[in-house]
Amino acid sequence: MGVSLMICDQVITEAETNKKSLIGVFNNLSARQFPCRHPRLCIFVSITGGHGKAKTEVRCVNEQTRQALFGAEGEVSFTDPNYMVEAVFEFNNVVFPAPGLHCIEVLSNGDLVLQRRFVVSQLQVERS
Repeated sequence: MGVSLMICDQVITEAETNKKSLIGVFNNLSARQFPCRHPRLCIFVSITGGHGKAKTEVRCVNEQTRQALFGAEGEVSFTDPNYMVEAVFEFNNVVFPAPGLHCIEVLSNGDLVLQRRFVVSQLQVERS
């Protein structure tokens, strides 16, 4: 079961407590021209209700074309179904070929458990 999915610029984890601080949370990106390159994008995910090991995938999909632009996958271990797993995914120099609606999707064993839509838009430049 998905609990939270946040998109931000940076996630800082405190060493002593393992608490997370999300820096620069956002729901949209803007660029002057396309394709555009975004220097860093972090995704914070928390899920619960799992049993044993689960193959987990995080991906960014263009909603219009359904093309996956970037992503990562790995294995998550649940020691108890009530255990909350938190994960941070950092993607550097991601490219958005065109403006439009995009979606971060989190899948566990192939099942969609979380998703968050965000808009990538083109800045309008005023000419004088």
